[in-house]
Formats: sequence, C-alpha cells, structure tokens
Amino acid sequence: MSQAKPSPGEAPLTFAVLVFPGFPMMAFSSVIEPLRAANILAKRDCYRWMIVGADEGTVEASNGVVIQPGFSAADAPKVDRIVVCSGGDADHVVADEAMSWIRKSLRGGAHIGAVADAAFFLARAGLLDGHACTLHWT
Repeated sequence: MSQAKPSPGEAPLTFAVLVFPGFPMMAFSSVIEPLRAANILAKRDCYRWMIVGADEGTVEASNGVVIQPGFSAADAPKVDRIVVCSGGDADHVVADEAMSWIRKSLRGGAHIGAVADAAFFLARAGLLDGHACTLHWT
C-alpha cells in the first residue's frame, strides 16, 4: 500500500487495522510501525490509524497480548484505508458486521489490504475476485 506522502497542509491518510482474535502481533506491527516512522521522518502527521475489532471488547493476539480496539466494526468511522489482520483461521472467520463495514467503506472510496492470513477472509467474501493477490507459501 504505498502512497505518495501528503504535501504540507494536506490531511493525513487514515488507516483502520481490523483485527480478529489470534492475529499475529508481527503482522499487526508491520502495518502500524512504518506509518509511525514515516510521521517521525516527515516531522508531521502523514498517516493516522485506529484499531477496529470485529466486535466490541478486547482482542487477544496469537502471542497472548490483549488489545482494546478503539472501535468495533459496528461503530467504526470512515477511513481511507482498511488493513485486515487475522490469524491462521481466516478462511473460517465469519464476521458479518465487519464485512458490512468493509463493503460500506469500499463504496465510500476506501482501499483495502490484508496481512497475515486475512486475504482468505477477503477472498471468501469475494472481495479479491478479479484482483491479483500474493500470499506466503504456508
């Protein structure tokens, strides 16, 4: 998801990281840390992010770390980019509210991506139909 750096005075791009139980912390960090670093290097907010859970409440990562998303899919605001982050069971995840929010966001002009196994969640919903997708061999 490379994006040209916003020019001074331009609003930052807003990312939502949608996390499902069992998400890998390394994949989660690989989304947020480059955005944080870019803001530091640019000496301004080029990017903002929020964490969204499929449901209300805390979400436990695969390593046992528990996070409290700022929003659930039911109350998540409009964003520019959504990155879905899921663990090894993404091909079985059922999250109707999250999918409804994703589809609404896409209709509103958002772009979507996935890390770890979340591409399987998007593929099952038909959101990757007609698009190229690269996955890790495992």
